[in-house]
Amino acid sequence: MGLSAARETEERIRSTILVRIPQLITWSENNDFNQPDISYRLCIYRDRTYFNFIRDYLGNDEATVKGQPIELSFTRKLSDLQNCHVSYVGNISTKDINRIVEAKLLESTIVVASSEQSAERGLHVRLFVGSAQTIDIELNQTAFMAHGSEPRVSFLKHVNKVYGQSAQENL
Repeated sequence: MGLSAARETEERIRSTILVRIPQLITWSENNDFNQPDISYRLCIYRDRTYFNFIRDYLGNDEATVKGQPIELSFTRKLSDLQNCHVSYVGNISTKDINRIVEAKLLESTIVVASSEQSAERGLHVRLFVGSAQTIDIELNQTAFMAHGSEPRVSFLKHVNKVYGQSAQENL
C-alpha cells in the first residue's frame, strides 16, 4: 500500500532536506565529515517505513554529498546515533528527547526530529508540516554550539524559529 500524495510529498521534501543538511552547516574542524574520503552517515531511528522510503528515494548508491556516497543506516538504539553525522529521529516522545540530551548525543550527531517542541527542548532541528501545509524548520542554536558546528546563513534563511543562545541575532 502506497503513501498518500500529500504524505509522499512531505517525505520527499524531508528526505531532500536531510540529504542537504551537511552542506548547510559549517562543521567543526575536528569533525570527520570534513575529510574528503568520508561517507555522509545518515541514520534513521526507529521508523522502518521512513527508512525504506528514503532508501528508495536515494536510489542504489547514486546519491552523494560533496561527491561522497551517503551511508544510510537504520537503528532502534539511541546509542548507535553517536556514529552518525545526522540522525533523523522522527516524531519522538519528550522522554526520548530528554534521553538524547542527557546522553550528550548532541555533541556527536546533528539530531533532526519532527515532534512538537523537539528544537525548543534542545534538539538541533525540527522539520514538520506547519499550519500553512508547508515544511517548517525550527533549530536550536545551543545544540549546534554543543556539537561544535554552526548553521550557515543559507540554512537560517529557511528557518521559521530559532531557540537557544544567539537566537535573536539570527532572526
